[in-house]
Amino acid sequence: MAVKLHTSAHPVVAPNGNRTRRSFFSGPGPWLIPSILVLLVVSLYPLVFAVFNSFRFYNLGTSAEPGGFVGFANYARALGDDDFHRAILNTLVFCVTVTIVEMVLGVLIALLLRERLRGIGIARAILIMPVAIAPAIAGLAFRSMYTSGTGLIPELLERIGIRVPEAGILGDPATAFPALMVTDIWQWTPFVALITLAALQGVPEDVVEAARMDGAGGFRILRSITLPMIGTALATVALLRFIQSFNVFDIIYVQTRGGPGGSTTTIGFEIFMAGLNNYNIGFASALTMIASIIVGVFINVYFIVSNRKGRTP
Repeated sequence: MAVKLHTSAHPVVAPNGNRTRRSFFSGPGPWLIPSILVLLVVSLYPLVFAVFNSFRFYNLGTSAEPGGFVGFANYARALGDDDFHRAILNTLVFCVTVTIVEMVLGVLIALLLRERLRGIGIARAILIMPVAIAPAIAGLAFRSMYTSGTGLIPELLERIGIRVPEAGILGDPATAFPALMVTDIWQWTPFVALITLAALQGVPEDVVEAARMDGAGGFRILRSITLPMIGTALATVALLRFIQSFNVFDIIYVQTRGGPGGSTTTIGFEIFMAGLNNYNIGFASALTMIASIIVGVFINVYFIVSNRKGRTP
């Protein structure tokens, strides 16, 4: 008689009907302890440091030692600061715009890469290259292309009849922010496309073929079958891109330094200026906590909406 071995990670049901749970140390738990400890040290300590100092007067320009407890004074100063209000607005506009554009372009590119066309393998390999470039390097490359007189982009715009501002693309408030968005979209659209392509490859071909046999066209299949089946992957990658773009700093630092006139200052750059330029650690810590709360609100809204959709019959 063959003997079946239980390899499932689920609790094993004993002959008397009682469930027996495996011990933490009998599974892979002990092997995870070093990673958990490193993660706690790397993540938990900076968080506790920021929370604690956000309630203190801590300005390295005044003293190397932290000052006394000031309560919510740093938070009140941040919430009443017009520059911080503008940074929040700029950040949200940047996040929403680049996330929407990257999702639309990424899905379209993924649908194209799914087709069996000549040279599609080379196209997939080239697609990963922007993601592999450091954001600061991408920002420097685009800053060079945006430079008036020597840059490629102003030359192309002039040739097609679009006037470039006298201060340059990055020197004019009307064009500097869209230019930053173009840099981010160029770099991270391939990331969305690759994740979407992986999700598309998991869509069952028999379901698509059955829809075609029933007379459904390509757009109807995309809208009613393909996109709903990869909806979870799309929502996840959209959330990741929103969080990542919310913390944008590299391309702003190398291209505009928050200018002109603060028109491209985001929360990440505002925290940098407060902490590493003005040496006000307490105020920078309060800004960090406010930014974390804003991101946390968006994440929780996402999970609440996702859970409600999952429970919808």
